[in-house]
Amino acid sequence: MDIEKVIIENWQCIKYLTIEFEKLMILIGEGNRGKTSTISAIMASLHCKSIKESDFYNESLNIVIRLKLKTSRGFVTLKFIKKPDLTEEYYEIYRGNEKKLLDVEYKKRIEKLKIIKMSSKDIQIKDAFCNIRDLSSVKNEKILKDLNGKIDFLEKNRASQSLQRKILFSFFKNILKEIKKENIKNEIYNTILIFEEPELHLNPQSSRELYDILIKLSKIGIQIIIETHSSYFVGIKQYKSICLIKKLYGQVTAFQHTKELFNGDEIKNFNMNYWINPDRGEIFFAKKVILVEGQTDKIAISFLAKKLGIYKYRYSIIECGSKSTIPQFIKVLNAYKIAYIAVYDRDNHSWRNEKELEISRLKNKKIKKLVNKKIGGYIEFENDIEEEIFNEKRERKNYKNKPYYTLQEISKIHYKLSGRLEDKIKKIYE
Repeated sequence: MDIEKVIIENWQCIKYLTIEFEKLMILIGEGNRGKTSTISAIMASLHCKSIKESDFYNESLNIVIRLKLKTSRGFVTLKFIKKPDLTEEYYEIYRGNEKKLLDVEYKKRIEKLKIIKMSSKDIQIKDAFCNIRDLSSVKNEKILKDLNGKIDFLEKNRASQSLQRKILFSFFKNILKEIKKENIKNEIYNTILIFEEPELHLNPQSSRELYDILIKLSKIGIQIIIETHSSYFVGIKQYKSICLIKKLYGQVTAFQHTKELFNGDEIKNFNMNYWINPDRGEIFFAKKVILVEGQTDKIAISFLAKKLGIYKYRYSIIECGSKSTIPQFIKVLNAYKIAYIAVYDRDNHSWRNEKELEISRLKNKKIKKLVNKKIGGYIEFENDIEEEIFNEKRERKNYKNKPYYTLQEISKIHYKLSGRLEDKIKKIYE
């Protein structure tokens, strides 16, 4: 049983919010924007959290939380209502028919969902292990032995949060080994793991490892819900799983894209791009994204912005790998309504043949066509950024070791930007 959709009304900082859920769900956004409130709403509707008067967005209206669930008999929606007098009502919606449920009936339905919540903000690993052990359907001897051993160790020893994380890694890895057995898949089918800020107390390498483990767990039956501020837990390849929560005109709003963004070779190229630079998930945390073709552009633009005193740390420069893949990143940014500017070379050099020039024109045209002017823009370098930095026409043979020689040039004490280049750098950092 999986959560397919959550609709939240009048809960904490949320007036109204709808989120589509995947098997792996990643909630991201700035602090105090509704991520934690979304998780707590789910917990409250499943009777895993008590509700106080302060949880009402509007104290005179009902809190209403709907959970659309994928069950063996099809899609079922459970509607949880908390009234201002703190009394509760429950409903089940199945095939368009709404039926009021008694307390015992509602409890029976939500007991089928096994919620395990972990938070890196508190020491809760032992409690989570106890919760897993107490799930009545888990009968695998190896898993139970592993659980009991880890619980016993944590009860008898004062373990640092770093050590607790290593113990957690070990347990997850053991589950992945045992999961190959069919009976284990059945045991974990209704399990939902909620993990708040898994990045805390982890180095980059461990963060990447844990994210990979969570992806694998989601593929074999466990629904994973992550609330994170780290790009290590946001793989751009898993864009369908990402829910960016923002405040728009004072209201908490969710931005998602659960449909296909790419077709044909675009899928292969996008996935290859992910492996070349998996840290591009940073785009979802940026105030504005600066898309560039390659390493030279990334180095030069940031260096010159600092030289001009206009560099902004909340802006992320993302190296797309080539001009051909900039459109793929534009599609993602358009889908999630993230501000951006695409910076690319026109590649209109005199030494290029007609075929090369035509290919460049088509690529440039594609970028311009995709840009959503409400949230994005573009900047063209006449031929390329090197020519504008060196303020001279350059030959094909001049393009060896570009990043090094470009940085060497702009690092000179007396280097002065041309007015044209300075205007472009300022435009990029608007």
